[in-house]
Amino acid sequence: MKYLFLLLFFLPLFSFAQTNEQMLEGLWVKADAKMKDGSHIVDHVGCGMSFLKYSFTNDGFVNRSEDVLFNGFKIPYKLKGDTLVVGGTLFEVIGLTKDTLKLSYFVPGAEDAQLPVFSFAKVQQLNTPAKATFDASLKDSVYQSTNLLFPQCKGGFGSLLSAIATRYDNGTIKASFVIDKKGRVKEYTILELDSVSKGFAKIVGNAFAYLDWLPARKNNNPINSIVQVTLKCGQSVMGGSIMNTLSIQYQFLPKTPYDKLDPDEAEESQRLFKSGLNQLNGQNYEKSVESLSKCIQIDSIDLNAYYLRAMAYTALNKNKEACKDWATLAAFGQVAGAKKLAKFCKN
Repeated sequence: MKYLFLLLFFLPLFSFAQTNEQMLEGLWVKADAKMKDGSHIVDHVGCGMSFLKYSFTNDGFVNRSEDVLFNGFKIPYKLKGDTLVVGGTLFEVIGLTKDTLKLSYFVPGAEDAQLPVFSFAKVQQLNTPAKATFDASLKDSVYQSTNLLFPQCKGGFGSLLSAIATRYDNGTIKASFVIDKKGRVKEYTILELDSVSKGFAKIVGNAFAYLDWLPARKNNNPINSIVQVTLKCGQSVMGGSIMNTLSIQYQFLPKTPYDKLDPDEAEESQRLFKSGLNQLNGQNYEKSVESLSKCIQIDSIDLNAYYLRAMAYTALNKNKEACKDWATLAAFGQVAGAKKLAKFCKN
């Protein structure tokens, strides 16, 4: 009887315990990105924070998408220990709980400063902060969509293209709509048009309403949410045929803090960087400083150029100039730069 009581006591604990595979199932959205040593990611393509979501299912497939509202494509995945293989990409699982997932690329021998760590949140289970207003027609609160709180179409972006069954106008549409708790499109509103006709903008609105939607969720409960989109539509010639084109942008996604370089500027910047590196290795420090300074003039966020120039300045006993570069790196959130600054630039 005593052992039966103990068995009944511990049974619920075993029942509720989740395996890593079970915890991985569900929708994960990238919420943060840093280097493995804690440094900030600094680049021209979103600093690691370009939108990305994974929806893992128990059949060994994951839907990977870089679009907020729409599905992407299904690829196989396999979780084994601290290794997660998604398609052909090998990740190291740094942490996995019921609502957080931390992934880094699996590169044996690489330094922590060279490896990014992506933090994902199982957003539908969280009480994600968001601004809400009362909607008189719905008689309920409506939440502003964010990069962590949004409804989802059950199909891919192609389903929207198929639903707009007409020749596209050339131009831009800014519009908003609500996806209510039952997954229905409400209150489609045209906010701004340029050369696009109101008739075509209405067809686009009807296409959104035609699609099947899943509502946004807070604490795993469905909510009403409003989405604002900017649609750029037109035509392009492919293989002698005129094809409709459509792209979608979301005002609520984090903006890239640094503009992309012109291709010619990027090429020249890399040429100067390689010259500076070769000159540094050849102990031609003055020339190295000259090349790296020109590189930085073109690309002011080339962190490697600052590192190398600081080394060249140090070799030239120009510690004041080296400390300025360490300080710049520290200001960019680079842990190694902050350590150098603290060690060598105390005055």
